[in-house]
Amino acid sequence: MTFGRSRRYFQAAWPPLLLVALFMLQNRIFNLWLNIHEPGDLLKQTIVTCALGMLLFGPAVLLNKHWRYIYLGIVSCAISLIFISQYLYFTYSGGFLQASSLMYSREAMYVTGTIERLLTWRLLLFVVGPLAVLSVFLLTRKRQPHPQLVHWEKICAAALIVALFWSGFVYLHAAESKEIVNTVNLFSSGKLYSLDTMVARTGVVNYFLQDAVRFATSRHGATPEQQQFVSDWNAARPASAPTDKTFGMLRGRNLIFIQVESLENAVIGKKIGNQEITPRLNQLTKNGMYFDNYYSMIGPGNTADAEFITLNSLYALPDEVAFVSHAYDDYRALPSLLKQNGYATYALHGDVPSFWNRANIYPRLGYQTIMSREDFTVPRPVCYEGLCDNDFLQQAADKMKSFPQPFMATVITLSSHTPFELPDDLKTLDIPSDMQLTWQQRGYLESIHYADAAIGAFIDRLKQEELYDDSLIFIYGDHESFTDIRSILEPSQLALTSEFDKNQVPLILLAPHTDLTGTNSTPGSHLDLYPTASSLLGLKAPFTVLGQDILGDQMHVVVERELSSGNIRGILTPSLFYRFSADNAAEQGTCWDATGTKSLPLDDCGVLLKQQSDAVSISDVVVKDNLLDLLSSK
Repeated sequence: MTFGRSRRYFQAAWPPLLLVALFMLQNRIFNLWLNIHEPGDLLKQTIVTCALGMLLFGPAVLLNKHWRYIYLGIVSCAISLIFISQYLYFTYSGGFLQASSLMYSREAMYVTGTIERLLTWRLLLFVVGPLAVLSVFLLTRKRQPHPQLVHWEKICAAALIVALFWSGFVYLHAAESKEIVNTVNLFSSGKLYSLDTMVARTGVVNYFLQDAVRFATSRHGATPEQQQFVSDWNAARPASAPTDKTFGMLRGRNLIFIQVESLENAVIGKKIGNQEITPRLNQLTKNGMYFDNYYSMIGPGNTADAEFITLNSLYALPDEVAFVSHAYDDYRALPSLLKQNGYATYALHGDVPSFWNRANIYPRLGYQTIMSREDFTVPRPVCYEGLCDNDFLQQAADKMKSFPQPFMATVITLSSHTPFELPDDLKTLDIPSDMQLTWQQRGYLESIHYADAAIGAFIDRLKQEELYDDSLIFIYGDHESFTDIRSILEPSQLALTSEFDKNQVPLILLAPHTDLTGTNSTPGSHLDLYPTASSLLGLKAPFTVLGQDILGDQMHVVVERELSSGNIRGILTPSLFYRFSADNAAEQGTCWDATGTKSLPLDDCGVLLKQQSDAVSISDVVVKDNLLDLLSSK
């Protein structure tokens, strides 16, 4: 081989090799900055990243100079976008974006304020790739194109085969270690893996690309075997739930849901200095029944998923947002049930009607009237989306005066939405300057304190308008705040259940002139709100409802799922707590008593795990394939 030919080989190969080295560095620093660690073979993890880099950038050497840099530029930009979007999303929510989230990218325009606050100089590291490609191209643009490199093509092809083999090995290794949770092997054959573990082992780009392939090749349409399994599962359920002593005790009352943005249970009853964070909600927990063991089980849709679960008593999808992807299913939602029984149904929120596709799915859920931002006056465009909670709730109370009774009204607050920014005159919580809080935590406490006062004033208005005594009211948080405020307010929380408890939100039931008061520690979730409300109003819930009446005598179960895989990572009952294992193998998971202090034999949780795995799989199938008819009758 002559020196000239060797030099041409080097000239063709060094830009992709440089980008491979940069890709490996970016991947490593990404994990370090976000504290994503996985004990294991660092050399193996490095080789995996190198192999993926070769797979992505290696084909460039097969192209002539002009197309080589076009290809490298496109790939570098794509990788930069993946790194940046994943970094921002993880910084905000502690999770990873899935390929299916691309369908909801337009929703990002509504959280631009949050994105601006999350921008950091660290993101510059992830744009070095495209800049390097541009710089190299400009520096070498006057040189003659390289001739065809036949021998180098053979070498490159061999390298690509190795890279493909290695990437395939990583994927197959992960697949082989998956534990089948559903014993009939019809729906859930994915292991109970942690996405942090997967990203630590293979890199965030590898995770995103694998998820994109999985999403693109996912099954469309339930198989006959799956449909039969759903029918058999439904047939095996009890014909009807036992009649509880609370059934029908509030028959004919109005039903009001107040869904509070990012309201965590951790703030209830807590103080900053000598000032209560949520004084009005604290008082309401004493006036009504306070559920202090209640959880949100959202998927990638956050607030939209909280609404979906609450109104349908079906599980949120782990890899899609049902409000968008399955808006036209034949749901048997709570508003529909109430409408069929003479209720007028209303949805009130201060956002645009297109956000999370509410304009399309709300009518399918049974809402007769939708009131969104254009139906309210915005006196001061200073809060999130312009309409502050107090202005919104006071106007909502004005509108409720004219609602025909009985009515159902779902009211959704906004001011405690990220980026948690309020004007100074609305900041009434005196936070000590020496408290070690992030800007998100400080802003969250201020905004939730403001929302608390607005909710208290709204309840006062309902009393003034003589609506309070004739209503059944539920106040609940939609999901956690993603600020880790719980670690500040409850630093001594048991480590075993901390991952599960981060999804704990408050539920307050207000039923004036009844004995439904005190603190109720029965485990519950958004899945249970539908059957609880319908039972109190004397209406039998349809068989599409998968939750339980929290006030009933059935076994109460709360399930936490893993995003992407959809499998179970935690189960809580009044007597048991199941947690997936550190190495994600189901047979090595742990079973504890409900307090998380006493270890139990794994077999004690085995039947429970099987039952709940079947239930979440059934829910996914009937939603994704619009098979709710299979659950609608016995």
